[in-house]
Amino acid sequence: MGRTVIVAGGGASGLMAAIAAARAGAEVTVLEGMERCGKKLLLTGNGRCNLTNLDPELPGKYYGTGATLAEQVIRGFGTFQTLSFFEELGLLTQEKNGYVYPYSAQAGAVLEVLLTELRRLKVKLKFGEKIESAEKKNGEWQVKTATWRYTAQALILACGSKAAPGTGSDGSGYTLANMLGHTVLPPRPALAPLVCRGNVFSQLAGVRCRGTVSLFQKKGGQKLLLKQDTGELQWTKYGVSGIVVFQLSRFVSENENDGGLYLEIDLLPDFDEDYLKALLHRQAARLPKERTASVLSGFLHEKLIPVVLKAAGISVKAVCGDLSDGQILKLADVSKHFCLEVKETKSFDVCQVCSGGVDCREVSAESLQSLKHDGLFFAGELLDVDGPCGGYNLQWAWSSGYTAGSAATTENGNFGK
Repeated sequence: MGRTVIVAGGGASGLMAAIAAARAGAEVTVLEGMERCGKKLLLTGNGRCNLTNLDPELPGKYYGTGATLAEQVIRGFGTFQTLSFFEELGLLTQEKNGYVYPYSAQAGAVLEVLLTELRRLKVKLKFGEKIESAEKKNGEWQVKTATWRYTAQALILACGSKAAPGTGSDGSGYTLANMLGHTVLPPRPALAPLVCRGNVFSQLAGVRCRGTVSLFQKKGGQKLLLKQDTGELQWTKYGVSGIVVFQLSRFVSENENDGGLYLEIDLLPDFDEDYLKALLHRQAARLPKERTASVLSGFLHEKLIPVVLKAAGISVKAVCGDLSDGQILKLADVSKHFCLEVKETKSFDVCQVCSGGVDCREVSAESLQSLKHDGLFFAGELLDVDGPCGGYNLQWAWSSGYTAGSAATTENGNFGK
């Protein structure tokens, strides 16, 4: 009989860990606190499940104390191995601009092939079994839930972070890790919308536009660029959202206590400022009797135009023929550098992942085994590893789950060594 393994958590990383351990001959039990597995997985990619990303630089795109660890783990089990794994399970995939989705475009298909494989491997799935405590006695892990006590030779904590707590990621894994002597760095929302100060948002809510968004911080009289990204921007009643904003949000969480954070939005990122100035001059000269909105109507969303005009100090009631050279230059400047003061990220309820978590300096990069306890492993969002939006965080779930699950089946916790 193989080793006995308990996996705490039935999310992406936990299911992968269970499959890897069972394939290596272990007797595996998954303890899931919710009434079913994979609730968060079903929400990923707006229900389409962005499995991974074909970015050749993917292994080096992670943050946190586990950035280097993640790179090592993913190079051991990366995009190619992940796609081969799912193909073996019978899942066809499609790719769009490097983003990989199930061919059916349904996250449910990903969950179903995982559950089918778990059944084939005779993995025990226990629902409604939230772990209350865990300790190692006489060489075995003893895990207590409200209804039962489980024992195993290895324990894999894959309980998730605090992101989207309604799916089961309520932060209880942090408590367990802390009880076992591990340092937990404060979790913060990452991949989240941003709340901004100002009174323009009620009129812009629902607008989508392309833009380059730059996050700056005023510090010590300097203007520091923290992060920049280009993509579709979504305006909301409280601020801004969209993937382009998500990519910046972890840096807001990381620096919000220092204050001085603001966004500069280039509303026309595909056109340089000199071209825009010439275009505005030509439009104003061509339409001297039209309202000032006419100079922008050909390239900005209609709801953005009065907001940009106001920010440039130009009346919507004025006519184009009245615009001075200075006003046209100001209009071009605002269109290329529209500023918003950042207040904070939205809460854990709506963020996709968290920064922070179990300090990866206390975890083996080869096996994801605890450096404090033999037979204790970690996987997924519980660790202080987070990546950009676009399949990077699910790839971390697959890679870390496979690594921890495989290592948990060996006595020294170092598979392949």
